Amino acid sequence: MLINSALGEFVGSGDGVRNDSAASVGGHSVQAGHIHGDVHFHRGTEDRLVPRQLPLAARHFVNRAVEQDALTTLLGGAKTGGFVLISTVDGIAGVGKSTLAVHWAHGMRDRFPDGELYVNLRGFDPAAEPVKPTEALAAFLAALGVSGERMPQDAEARAALFRSLVHGKRMLLLLDNARTAEQVRPLLPSSPSCLVLVTSRNRLHELVVREGATRIALEVLTDDEAGQLLARYLGDERVAAEPEAVRELVRHCAGLPLALGIAAVRAAENPDFPLDELVSDLQDERDRLDALDAGGVTGVRAVFSWSYRSLRPEAARMFRLLGLPTGPDISLAAAADLAGMAPREARALLAELARANLVDQHKPGRYQFHDLIRAYAAECAAADEAPTDREAAIRRLLDHYLRTSHAIRQSIREHERIFVSELPSSDVEPLSFGDEAQRLAWLDAEHPNIVAAIQQASRQGFPVHAWSLPVSLMYFFRLRGHLEVWIDTFGLAVDATRRIGDRQAEARALYGLGIGHHQMKQFDEGMRYGDLARELFEQVGDRYALGFALLAGAEGYTRVQRFDEALEMARRGLELQDEVGDLNSQGYGHSSLGVVYMGMREHDKARSHFKEALPLYREAGEQFGEAYVLNALAGLDLEDGDVDSALATYQEALQLRQAIGYRRGEAQSLRGMGGALKAAGELDEAHVCWGRALEIFDEIGDAEAGDVQAELDRS
Repeated sequence: MLINSALGEFVGSGDGVRNDSAASVGGHSVQAGHIHGDVHFHRGTEDRLVPRQLPLAARHFVNRAVEQDALTTLLGGAKTGGFVLISTVDGIAGVGKSTLAVHWAHGMRDRFPDGELYVNLRGFDPAAEPVKPTEALAAFLAALGVSGERMPQDAEARAALFRSLVHGKRMLLLLDNARTAEQVRPLLPSSPSCLVLVTSRNRLHELVVREGATRIALEVLTDDEAGQLLARYLGDERVAAEPEAVRELVRHCAGLPLALGIAAVRAAENPDFPLDELVSDLQDERDRLDALDAGGVTGVRAVFSWSYRSLRPEAARMFRLLGLPTGPDISLAAAADLAGMAPREARALLAELARANLVDQHKPGRYQFHDLIRAYAAECAAADEAPTDREAAIRRLLDHYLRTSHAIRQSIREHERIFVSELPSSDVEPLSFGDEAQRLAWLDAEHPNIVAAIQQASRQGFPVHAWSLPVSLMYFFRLRGHLEVWIDTFGLAVDATRRIGDRQAEARALYGLGIGHHQMKQFDEGMRYGDLARELFEQVGDRYALGFALLAGAEGYTRVQRFDEALEMARRGLELQDEVGDLNSQGYGHSSLGVVYMGMREHDKARSHFKEALPLYREAGEQFGEAYVLNALAGLDLEDGDVDSALATYQEALQLRQAIGYRRGEAQSLRGMGGALKAAGELDEAHVCWGRALEIFDEIGDAEAGDVQAELDRS
């Protein structure tokens, strides 16, 4: 074991506040001089759920006393000098880094009253991509109570909000399976009241040099420790009865706790199975023995084979097939469709795999592999599953994600006809849900797996799924603000449509890619992809989609003040939507024309089109568009000097945006109300609105925060 770096003292911080009252107070008390505007009371932080995200600690654990003492010394050592305490635990695969970190952290939970956060960064996953810092930050912010609508879009904004939320709190962060210091650095808090524990196969020297981390190099178990671990599983009597076999097992497992644990489970399930025969199995795997002796990433392959060969044929097939997906985990329903069986059958097989320590049910109904076991399962699938069967299983899984996400989109956006796709034929049925909250919860849980499925479909020759899945998730990406993923997956969708030569599908993918760039305020890229989409829609004769693309393009061209082109596009788009006769589309047409005329400062024409759009949106049930139009009308009223009408309309737009949870729109309406209140001479109330808008813009990382701050500074 190697330890370096100065040790620091773990200290909390806080400010004392004195507040006197003339009478006894039974609950919360608010004292103020004068209050203007609306007053909203929110539950205090003490009522919020404290995140307790540590995974379950391992039952069989060799003490690792030296390493645990080092971590405890770090926690209670010398002065920190205001720096965050960081410890990195590194070592080869399967050496027990995560086990040690989780075990120690459970014993220290009482030191962290504000909770602990955990993320598996998948830095060395053999199939899936490492977790991006933006994704990890989104999960941390969600655990700290940040809703999807408030979620900042870029990594810097998310990191800044995360540091703000944990400042002064006594929290433990366990960043598991990191690949590089760059992957970890955005996840670090700035408050010395926090402790960060990082595990990695790499030695993260950069964190030691720059952030002052303490490094713990975790070595393989000694022979005595390995024997103790086997005894925890098998009992002292059995280990003592076959000392030579135990020594050989320890030698062939190279002191790796993961390999020793799996071997011990295999032996424990077969108490009459002589340990000498397990040793013989190792010796028979000549190619695998070399890797096992070297302790490499594939070194536990022979040990895994013991558990694999002991499975019933049905469970062995499930194990192999679970090696095919590349997502971070899999649900019971997805595993059932992957294997082509009923959920009840799949649950029994997954339970058998869990008992054999081949899969982990890390959440109710959700299963995941250790990365080494996943690699072995994939090898088993390649060796023991026919190519046609592997292809059929992957297709069933893709159908599971596509059919369910498509059904959810159709349910939530039933008034929106654009891009309703014809799905590939399949026997897989979509999942059903009771309400919209459950549908969105499924998407929240599965979207990392669906993104991985899109990537796999692109790589392995399922182009229809590779483009249809992003299209089915487009509304969800917008709702939750997954803009980077939106752009990445629609880029794959474009490539997939071009491979199969489906020009209409290519147009749909290009349209979605353009909208994603527009949402990221990358207007030049958005216009480029939008132009390509419109050209293709026109060529294939899809007039309905062409109308939408023209209207979206008109708004993009307005953003860069190319008004003549924007006006022509908006007029033509509205003509096409009038031909179709769809209320939502017609509402969008008039709304887009209103945006163009507003940009051109022709207020009467803009107001006329917005008022045409309003009843169309309302009859169609399109609340997002309705709120947008109301906010635009309020802005026109303010510019034209009708302050009372502007205030009333901003308030109406604000209430609707709050009701649908559109956080950015809420801030924009508050900003507009601040301007109207200033025009009415109510400067204090204007400051209240601007302050609330600034807070929201800062929380979601929106650039409009700078404009609001400038208005506050000027007034």
